[in-house]
Amino acid sequence: MRIVRAWRLKRGGGTGGGSFALSSAHEKHINSNNRAWKVVHLMRHGEGEHNAACDAAGDEDMYEDERYFDAGLTIDGREQAKEAGLLLQGSKLDVVVASPLSRALQTAMIACKAWKSPSQPLLKDPRFVCVEWCREGMTCGVHPCNRRRTISEIKSEYPQFDFSSITSNEDDVWRHDKAETQQDLNHRVALFLEWLETLEAKHVLICSHCVFLHALFADFVKEQDNSVNSWFGRGELRSFVFEFQ
Repeated sequence: MRIVRAWRLKRGGGTGGGSFALSSAHEKHINSNNRAWKVVHLMRHGEGEHNAACDAAGDEDMYEDERYFDAGLTIDGREQAKEAGLLLQGSKLDVVVASPLSRALQTAMIACKAWKSPSQPLLKDPRFVCVEWCREGMTCGVHPCNRRRTISEIKSEYPQFDFSSITSNEDDVWRHDKAETQQDLNHRVALFLEWLETLEAKHVLICSHCVFLHALFADFVKEQDNSVNSWFGRGELRSFVFEFQ
């Protein structure tokens, strides 16, 4: 199993500039190890319509409601995405990665728009990439909110994104008859980390989902100060240096 070492980044100065940056000393240290590294901003999507419905009902039965197929963001969820983008102002972004579920794509676009401060009009736009591997973990049940639309439909709505890594137009990951196994989810996490390591970018924003992100830290990413053991909140942003072993 491939293990990634991670250091939590705090807001402040450094060679990356802006809000979340790698210090010069830390960059020098990890470069001396001759290992691949990236500054990775991990973000859970903002509040989705399915989340709000479950909150209102007081239970999670609404996750099984077909009305919330590929649920989008609520007004609060859009505001959460914007707030995360504002936190990133001044930080470098080479690539923005999102899962193909609507709530993650919407979060990525809103956060990136907020990140590009009016005070930095010449800031280069990042590349936008959509990958199947970082979509929500489906170990908790068969929930329509986690089923995606066809790639051809999503492409028409999000032409900014590169979908070339997704080979099937139809959703081959979601199953109507059974939940995803933990083994299958871990396999997706491993494939995602392999892809991330080879991605030609040093500063990456990843808009994903709580179960996927929890699995990422449970078995694959070992944070050096052990401060991240909790679930990501809605719209929550956490920034790290990832060093690939």
